[in-house]
Amino acid sequence: MGPIEGREVVRDASTPPPTYAPPSPAPPTPPTGPPVPARVDDGWSPAATWHEIRRNRGKDVPNSRPLPPWVRRFSWMLDDAFPVPGLPGRRVGFDGIVSIVPVAGDVVGAALSLVIVVVGVGAGVTVPTILRMLVNIGFEALVGLVPFLGTVFNMAYKANNRNVALIERDLADRAATRRSSLAILLLTLAVAVIGILMLVVMFVAGIAVLIWFVSRLF
Repeated sequence: MGPIEGREVVRDASTPPPTYAPPSPAPPTPPTGPPVPARVDDGWSPAATWHEIRRNRGKDVPNSRPLPPWVRRFSWMLDDAFPVPGLPGRRVGFDGIVSIVPVAGDVVGAALSLVIVVVGVGAGVTVPTILRMLVNIGFEALVGLVPFLGTVFNMAYKANNRNVALIERDLADRAATRRSSLAILLLTLAVAVIGILMLVVMFVAGIAVLIWFVSRLF
């Protein structure tokens, strides 16, 4: 065999060098079995709620979590679920019905109403609004202790609807709602103080009249 002679191949400069393209990966195989529903993060987990309350503390910013639809439905069941026979346009809910039972019915109604307050706390409403919601519940429960008239007042006052409206206004405009809530709370406090002072004055006056009457007898 003779010697092997090599020959140099000269490439044309105008021709681009060949490129190497890696093979495309095979498409993933779809999983078998029933489809798994996607997890919906509605932002109402305790950790997310606490984080947003701390982040927005003292800030007049709207809350990023809207009020859940079931809260309005729950308030409707408590205050407006049934029409009142003979009174067109008037409705009453479970809260008004259970208030017919003395004391125990008012306690049950107040406990159910506190669910809406808890939702307001979870939504991050301001402290004055929370206190105002508690005043609405307490006022309704206190007047509800009066036989018959208390039940009628409970059916007409509808503290749960008022509290849901308060939460919605607070989430939409914190500053204005906080100012109005503070005004209502101060007015309520003033009325309570005046009422207590009047009771004390009436008590002292009653004792004075009793002492005077006894002294006149003897």
